[in-house]
Amino acid sequence: MRRARFALLTAALSLAACSPTAIDTGALRSAAAARHPGANARGPLAQDVKTLLARPLTAESASDIALLNNHGVRAEIQELGIAEGRLAQARRLPNPTVEGAMRFEGEGRPELEVGAMIDITDLLLLASRSSAAGAEVEAAKLSAIGSILDLSYDTRRAFYVYQAAAELLELRRTVLEAFNASADLATRLREAGNITELDLANQRGLFEEARFEFQEAEVGLTAARERLNALMGLSGPGTEWRAVPRLPDVPGAEFDVSKLESTAIDRSLDLAIAKHRFSAAAKRANLARAQGWLPELKAGVSAERNEEWGVGPAIEIEVPLFYQGQGEVGVARAEMRQQQELFTDVAVTLRASARNAASMLTAKREAVLYYRGVLLPLKQQVVEQTQLEYNGMLVGLFQLLQAKRDQVQTAAAYVDQHREYWIARTNVEQLLAGRRHPEELTRTITRGAGTPGGGQELH
Repeated sequence: MRRARFALLTAALSLAACSPTAIDTGALRSAAAARHPGANARGPLAQDVKTLLARPLTAESASDIALLNNHGVRAEIQELGIAEGRLAQARRLPNPTVEGAMRFEGEGRPELEVGAMIDITDLLLLASRSSAAGAEVEAAKLSAIGSILDLSYDTRRAFYVYQAAAELLELRRTVLEAFNASADLATRLREAGNITELDLANQRGLFEEARFEFQEAEVGLTAARERLNALMGLSGPGTEWRAVPRLPDVPGAEFDVSKLESTAIDRSLDLAIAKHRFSAAAKRANLARAQGWLPELKAGVSAERNEEWGVGPAIEIEVPLFYQGQGEVGVARAEMRQQQELFTDVAVTLRASARNAASMLTAKREAVLYYRGVLLPLKQQVVEQTQLEYNGMLVGLFQLLQAKRDQVQTAAAYVDQHREYWIARTNVEQLLAGRRHPEELTRTITRGAGTPGGGQELH
């Protein structure tokens, strides 16, 4: 009975040490969603890509599709599975080793010798190994959440770029149609001898410029759509989606960016990742130092049969006489120093990014409001007054068409500013969620590396 219980206990310990659980991607997505500003009002993530694609896409639904369908972020999340596998490896119990020997002397019974040993040093260091690997798992978990957040905000930015490209294409189409009509009219007027060759060349030049700008807008829209398809993981029939046609209006309430820098530091996943990786490196350094000086001790039992069986304890010791793990200690200490430097570098860069994002959001909001409140009404007034003068035969048709072209050009500049506003707002949201837009950084945390705080130290 005791043997059976021992066997069951051994099997349970073995399974507990060697069987990491599957990654709960749903929990990771929920943890990332909870970091979005206004997450409580947003509701749960949608779970059906086909249902989302059946409706006109918004920034949020495009983000949801990407989170459900992007294979690149799934691959990055598997870093967590790798870290958990290494944790299971670090928690392993040392397997006993069994040895035996048989010697024949004369015609008598052979002499038998058997022994069983277990690595005691490995058992003693199990807690330290597990602690270091556990810190890496925590870092990998935060990194997985960060990858999900990055994908979500990258998709939102790409969606705003697509919406702006669609608006710009429609504006360029309006200009092209106007100057196509102008060029046709100029050709007829020249044939009737009512305008000079120079006037005709000018009108044809404006038409060709408008046609080129329209073609460029078409290319831009295609590029923006395919970028969005790639982020959403779509191909084939899934790419035939429709989108809400225009960028959303500037909201009445804006983020309070006065404390964005401190909030970004407090909520930064990158800094938390760096701390966990620094902790893991420190624990690996302590482990390497202990492994270097502790003798490799194995203990067990030995039995020998000559005429009769003899049983007794057995030990085996490897004395660290020539090598005490200096190489492993040196590597671990270098990793600690690397994490310390990266911590400071990311903190400094993060603070700069937060200040820049706050300034950019304020500037782009003011630009959008200025275009909408001042420039666009002025251009509309110019067109209306030119129309009145045209009706009174004070100006020609070409002047009226030019006024309308200038109006459209101003509208196109407004679309650019509107797009840049939503990108700037998304960058601020990303900082509030604990991540930063990597294009604004000179450096980023890579696998096995991390870093927080503006002249601060890890502790």
